[in-house]
Amino acid sequence: MKGWLALIPLLVLLCLTAIYQKDISNFLVEKIVYSKKIYLEKPSNYTLDYEFMYAKKTDDFIANDKQELINILYTFLNNGSTNFYFYCDYNECANDVSILTNANELVNINNYIHPYNNYRKVFVTYNSFNKVEINVEKSYNDNVIVSIDKKIDEIMNEILTDEMSNKEKIIAIHNYIVETTDYDTEYLEANLHDIDNPSHKAIGPLYYHKALCGGYTDAMSLFLNKLKIPNYRISSENHIWNYVYVDNNWYHLDLTWDDTVTDNGSKLVLDNFLLITTEQLEQFHTGYHTYDKSIYIEAK
Repeated sequence: MKGWLALIPLLVLLCLTAIYQKDISNFLVEKIVYSKKIYLEKPSNYTLDYEFMYAKKTDDFIANDKQELINILYTFLNNGSTNFYFYCDYNECANDVSILTNANELVNINNYIHPYNNYRKVFVTYNSFNKVEINVEKSYNDNVIVSIDKKIDEIMNEILTDEMSNKEKIIAIHNYIVETTDYDTEYLEANLHDIDNPSHKAIGPLYYHKALCGGYTDAMSLFLNKLKIPNYRISSENHIWNYVYVDNNWYHLDLTWDDTVTDNGSKLVLDNFLLITTEQLEQFHTGYHTYDKSIYIEAK
């Protein structure tokens, strides 16, 4: 009998724990887990210092709303780390994490990041303590980065001078890439779906002289970042191009659409999409340049 009486407090404790499990969990998360300061690794050599309207760097890694979640994801990717964790403290966070880390959505944040810090694949887990763990595979490995940087330095020494303005340098780089690169029609005709194909990346136009829109855009972005000219990339449903800040204004820059092949197969280098305003871009009615202006806010 005494043995049973001794078990009563334990049974009561177990019952209370079961009833108030969520409250106890929340208390532990708030008082123990959330109280721990979360730190990112040391920033990579390719962490950008630009300020954008859509996403900003943060050192608070407990998300209280969707915008704070966007800022955390942006900060992590921009930092160049491959793994990180943070916490959520609002009811819709799990759903927002699921949406924002979807391949079609996270690419918008990825567009604000230096290409060398861009992800190739992303893996996300979310547990009952509202802890979000994120791991990424990078698009560019160290060996490829060394090769591309060497080529970019060679090209810049060849075509740029200190006397040039930033605008003149952008025009010179645009012309070089377009003149030395062909749009990779073979890839499209073969109906390939290979995310690692060189034409999707800067190595395509710089070494193989073939590119798809991702290759043109990454290559241009690398030059712009090397020159410390603020920029990001804009994605529509089926296209991507550069957006650059020069002479106190933002301009669109689409090398893909300036690299044209005529009906007889000859190459035609254009400047229709070279540093143009949003109003000018929309006058072309291409069908490929419709984008979300609530994300790419400077480009309204």
